[in-house]
Amino acid sequence: MNDTKAAKVTGDGHRIRNDIEGLRAIAVLSVLINHAFPKWLPGGFAGVDIFFVISGYLIGRHLLQDIRAGRFSFLRFYAKRARRIFPALTLLLISVWIAGWLLISAPEFEALGRHIVTGAFFSNNFLLWSESGYFDTTALDKPLLHLWSLGIEEQFYLIVPALLWIGTKGTTGSIRWVARLGGLSLLAGVILGDFDFPSSFYLLHTRFWELAVGVVLAQVELRAVAYAKHAEAIQSASKRDIAEILVFSLAVAFCALVGIGSGDMRWEWNAVLGQIGLGLAFLTAIAICVLTIRYERREEWNKLNSWFARHSVRFAAAGSAAGSILIVTSMAKLNSADWPGAKTLLPVLGAAFVIAAGPTAAFNKLLAKRSMAFIGGISYPLYLWHWPLLVFYRLQNPRPRAMEWAMLLAATLALSWLTKIVVEEPVRFGKLGFAVFKPPRISLVILALVCAGFLGWRAIATDGSPTRFPPTLRAVAEWSEHNPDEQWRIGRCYYHPGDDKAFSRECSPSKRPDVPLMLLWGDSHAADLYSGLMELESTTTFDIAQWTSAGCPPTVKPFSSEFRNCSQRRGAAMTKLGQLKPDIVVLGGAWELYLESGQTPDEIINTLSETIRWLKAQKANRVVIFGPGPTWMTSLPVDLFRFMARSRSNEIPERLGSVSDAIWNLDTAMAALAAAENVQYVSVVNFFCDKTGCLTVGDRTQSRPDLLYRDRDHVTVSGSKLLVAHSRSQLFGEPK
Repeated sequence: MNDTKAAKVTGDGHRIRNDIEGLRAIAVLSVLINHAFPKWLPGGFAGVDIFFVISGYLIGRHLLQDIRAGRFSFLRFYAKRARRIFPALTLLLISVWIAGWLLISAPEFEALGRHIVTGAFFSNNFLLWSESGYFDTTALDKPLLHLWSLGIEEQFYLIVPALLWIGTKGTTGSIRWVARLGGLSLLAGVILGDFDFPSSFYLLHTRFWELAVGVVLAQVELRAVAYAKHAEAIQSASKRDIAEILVFSLAVAFCALVGIGSGDMRWEWNAVLGQIGLGLAFLTAIAICVLTIRYERREEWNKLNSWFARHSVRFAAAGSAAGSILIVTSMAKLNSADWPGAKTLLPVLGAAFVIAAGPTAAFNKLLAKRSMAFIGGISYPLYLWHWPLLVFYRLQNPRPRAMEWAMLLAATLALSWLTKIVVEEPVRFGKLGFAVFKPPRISLVILALVCAGFLGWRAIATDGSPTRFPPTLRAVAEWSEHNPDEQWRIGRCYYHPGDDKAFSRECSPSKRPDVPLMLLWGDSHAADLYSGLMELESTTTFDIAQWTSAGCPPTVKPFSSEFRNCSQRRGAAMTKLGQLKPDIVVLGGAWELYLESGQTPDEIINTLSETIRWLKAQKANRVVIFGPGPTWMTSLPVDLFRFMARSRSNEIPERLGSVSDAIWNLDTAMAALAAAENVQYVSVVNFFCDKTGCLTVGDRTQSRPDLLYRDRDHVTVSGSKLLVAHSRSQLFGEPK
């Protein structure tokens, strides 16, 4: 395949390489497969990182070419980006708003409105960062979750023209500032391991280097072409530039070497690929150092260029093969832990190698096939449409089969092609089929996106428009329970993930004569018992100590899925418990969630057994364990709304949903352990659920639905009061 077949040329002289379109296809298809069938392609999410490299390369190349041709213009650049990005995004946002109006509850619709507004202004990644708290809605229920990556790209596009312009002299474009910020981003987010999730995932500062790699690649390619044509006319880098490159490269190499030496040496894919990523960073940095030193010695540099030119075909083949191996390995073996991080170097460098290899390399020829180029050509609308369709379909069909997903993805391909033909091409090129016309004014393109954002604002301003529904359904649709501090004593006796503050004095009251002291120890599932215990305290004399922290199980040994500050909490609790000397120790944990996140039943039982024996050694008179509870698909209010909307019912069902066999089995095992160790056990799942489903409401005489669960796994105040009242005999040894 020759170069003319491998690339097309646009009207402004920019090449469209079919092999890069094929690489886009690989990236978007990997994301789609990962989202629909995550077990098939666990690392498919790395397709987004490949997109970042491609975007940086194409945008960097276009801008640098425009600078060289003397046609660079900020307004021209942003107008072209608007015509490229806005039309399909506008259609998506309006469509998602309509689907939300028809299908989701008021709190969900209000939340969707926020995502539409931020999506229209390319700041969705900031919203997702701010929302990612302990009680945030699961990612699977956010139709516009995927727009975080579009926000990062557009924020990069907003600043990169200025960064290139700052260093430009005449018609010589400079990537100095892009490279500087890219180097800092690489050091901060990858080599030094800034894994402050969610900011490292959602924000530009740890993603900038991925796009910067593409820009640097574009500059190197353009300089190489220019050097081949007239080497004597190429401006040499200054000594300051050379020194700066050496300093950055040596810093990366040093930090990578330290990371390798102090890294996780377990022989499992996640750890191994992280070490490989650091190794690639080290080798790349050393290679840049060597090339920079050769560049300073012009005679050696010229010899190196001549040698490279003689073997360019072999280098291209090797680069294409190496890049394809890195990409395939990334998609097949990566997982999302500590992402972005050292492992991210695999897909990023893989994409860079493939692009640098050029259209004539063997793997690139496969990428340039017409079918691959076609999918690459619709990759943007395909990426936009796939996630909302998956989310809304899952909302209506909670347990979709593989064939349904496959048919939905096929429909997404068709919809994406129609979006390109009917929306994108008319706005960008004034072309619809055989008809040719003047494209709409850019002001209209911008206004359309603003109107889509206005729809989102209306959803927020009307609190999700609950008046859409009949009275009973509306009561469920607009139901929400806020979490006032007094329910859990948040910020005093309960802390969210990562908060290392000490519990306040009220959380550890001094023991009073003849008054039982109860210690409530555990995570958020212990904290949501506090409301019920407070109600019980009004009829029974006892004091409550509360040590509760999100994601921290009340055990003497850690769980692999617990939060990073839990070891500190555990140590403090074990030290202070001997001093407090409580009469009753209540252990509350999200056992079902620890099970869900990978803890085995045997690990949970064995750790609990050790904890019980340790508590007995501390002279705890009475130990009460609250077992696992049910988990709702999304949350009880949302699941209830969806069920009633689907079944066209105006009556709240007594029971809904089901409990997995894994939770029932864990509950049985924990009850058996408690009996064997002679401690008290409260079966939460047996209280709320049976084989026909789980209780939904408490007092049906209330005008507002008295729901028993506020979200996916935490009880409401009403649910807490009912559960604790039911558990009185286990807590105090008295009749119910």
